Amino acid sequence: MGAQLALVENGRIQPIAVAGAFLLTKNGRTREEYRRDLRHYLTWCSEYGLDPFNQKRAQMDAFKNWLLDHYGNGSVNRHLSVVSGMFRYAMAELEDVVFRNPAALVDRQPVSTISQATGLTFEEAEQLLRGAEAYNPRCSAVVHVLLLTGMRVSELVNASIEDLGEERGHQVLRITRKGGHTQTIVIPPSAWTALEAYIGDRTSGPLIITSTGRRITRQGIWDMIKRLCRRAGVRTIRTHDLRHTAITLALESGKSLESVQDMAGHADPRTTRRYDRARNNLDNSPSYALDEQLRAVAARRQAEAVLDEAVEVLVDEALREVLAAAELVAA
Repeated sequence: MGAQLALVENGRIQPIAVAGAFLLTKNGRTREEYRRDLRHYLTWCSEYGLDPFNQKRAQMDAFKNWLLDHYGNGSVNRHLSVVSGMFRYAMAELEDVVFRNPAALVDRQPVSTISQATGLTFEEAEQLLRGAEAYNPRCSAVVHVLLLTGMRVSELVNASIEDLGEERGHQVLRITRKGGHTQTIVIPPSAWTALEAYIGDRTSGPLIITSTGRRITRQGIWDMIKRLCRRAGVRTIRTHDLRHTAITLALESGKSLESVQDMAGHADPRTTRRYDRARNNLDNSPSYALDEQLRAVAARRQAEAVLDEAVEVLVDEALREVLAAAELVAA
């Protein structure tokens, strides 16, 4: 009853309270993203004088059209999913007040199965690493870890020195993944060396810090990457492109989809599959292998036919010789 009174006053739903209660069911980065998307929805409703919880399909389609004017298909779908999640929460908590979820009725936008992020090639990645090493120890540590582990920037930002350790002979880092669950990931030798050189004598606190000793922010890392790209002569990339690069290059190195999925922390293998550039490489088209196999079958059949013909000729010659010998004997 307490929750009911907090979410409803004088028989009217309190949208901000409901949104806040819904956000409490999420953690970390997910909560931040959901808060932003719900703010867009509530602001849109306010601008058009609409009750956020008294919507029909037509109003939700109008919200979708507004989103399409400002965001790509993936972001549009995410907004709609978040709003739909809030409606589901309200239907469960306020079952006597909220009866339907109009956001669930809205058609989602088609999204490409290919990641549009621009990952680096092996040569570009190596050039960026060399540039980071020449820049400063902090930049070297950041780029080595992001590029060689594929972790998200938010995961690195939130990591602490106490999260470093050793497990079964591996140097590891315990990070909090998207959604709030923890995972222990391997820090490969070159990244570990870069981290040790950067951390120095520090034994606790944030893993990556600013010049004033504070925990670095995602914006701080983004600014660092932009400066590094200019100094290293590498095309400017986003911080997420380092994660994209780690995943795509791991797949191109021949690692299994399952192992790369674990490295990236993807809940769905289809997400990892989107980073597989090789599947769209014309050089690797299965059509070539199929054509090669069929041509091999045809060549084998042709060789067999030639052999059969040769055998027939030999048999005919042998038969003629036998008949000729028989005629001589008869004469």
